[in-house]
Amino acid sequence: MPLSDFRSVGHFQVPFCDIDMFQHVNNASYVVWAETSRCVYFDEVLGVPLTGARSIILAKLEITYERPLEYREHVAVASRVTRIGNKSYDLLTEYWSEDSGQRAAFCTAILVGYNYETKQTIVIPQEWRERIAAYEVVKPQL
Repeated sequence: MPLSDFRSVGHFQVPFCDIDMFQHVNNASYVVWAETSRCVYFDEVLGVPLTGARSIILAKLEITYERPLEYREHVAVASRVTRIGNKSYDLLTEYWSEDSGQRAAFCTAILVGYNYETKQTIVIPQEWRERIAAYEVVKPQL
């Protein structure tokens, strides 16, 4: 999927603290980058605080690595919703080397609507569905 299919994109240079003993980005950093991208997406698109009573909770996170990223490499981390279900949605995050133009990895996350006051799952609000559909370049599967 080309980077142009994503509206929520963060750009940065790989910091030294994300490099492991094998001289490439440690796998744990990809999780942090995905979570950061998810938080930015949630704030930009839904306009509600991630720490609010009605929010989301992570049910599953899976990362596929395709090529290593290295110290000081310029990276784009992009996220988009690919599917909206009744109580959950899927968020695709891709990690691109802007130096080589190649995708380095991708991540799929299943996020569940959640009420942190009642500790119960919730139906994804209609307002969120509409905002996501209006925001995305490639419309999510419903």
